[in-house]
Amino acid sequence: MIQSIERAMMIVNVLAKHPKRFFSVQEIFSETELPTSTIYRLLYTLETFDLVERNEDKKEFRLGYTWLQLGLKMYHDTDIREKAHPLLEVLAHNVRETIYLNISKQFTSIIIDRVDSPKNVRIIDMIGEKIPYPIGAANKVLLAFSKRDVQIQFLGTVDEQDRKKLIEQLEQINEKGYSISLGEKTKGTVSVAAPVFDLNGEPIAAISAECFEYDTDAEKLESIAKQVTKTAHQLSYELGYT
Repeated sequence: MIQSIERAMMIVNVLAKHPKRFFSVQEIFSETELPTSTIYRLLYTLETFDLVERNEDKKEFRLGYTWLQLGLKMYHDTDIREKAHPLLEVLAHNVRETIYLNISKQFTSIIIDRVDSPKNVRIIDMIGEKIPYPIGAANKVLLAFSKRDVQIQFLGTVDEQDRKKLIEQLEQINEKGYSISLGEKTKGTVSVAAPVFDLNGEPIAAISAECFEYDTDAEKLESIAKQVTKTAHQLSYELGYT
């Protein structure tokens, strides 16, 4: 039973790479190397629960809408998002940039909310996107304020040369209280992030603003950093952190 679940999730992860596109069984086989008969069996089982959708003409498959329903339910039931969203809207209006809320999850962060910039030209990263540590300001600020044993565990996965550089960055972030990254995730962009703490003082989320590099100078970055940090402090307070 456990093996079937593992194999089903291998298939789901392939389909999730491009949720709107139909995949042939051969494409799924190329990614998973599961037996074709197993792929068909699991796909038909997933289809029974609307977890996958079938294109009858070409016998191709894509993710079903049950995932969206489950995701939206979790999305709307997330207490931190409900408390954060009004604050993110005010921040987006004040700095005129796109604002993100990321939560930490096993050396990655997941975007759980976004408020778009009021500008016509925007930077858009999708809600639900998973970003590996230490890429980006949000991830770096979460790592910088994590417990020492968490940092040590992650740093153990980084090669020696990059580890030294990252440790220096984390120390600077800890001193300033916020992080700035230049084009780490998306070239030509600048991101500013500050940590959100729960009532136990754990960094459970990060609020970040993402700007175009060409439209940003040092003075603007400093102003955005102050406002992002202020908003993160306010959300931390509402979550019980003092």
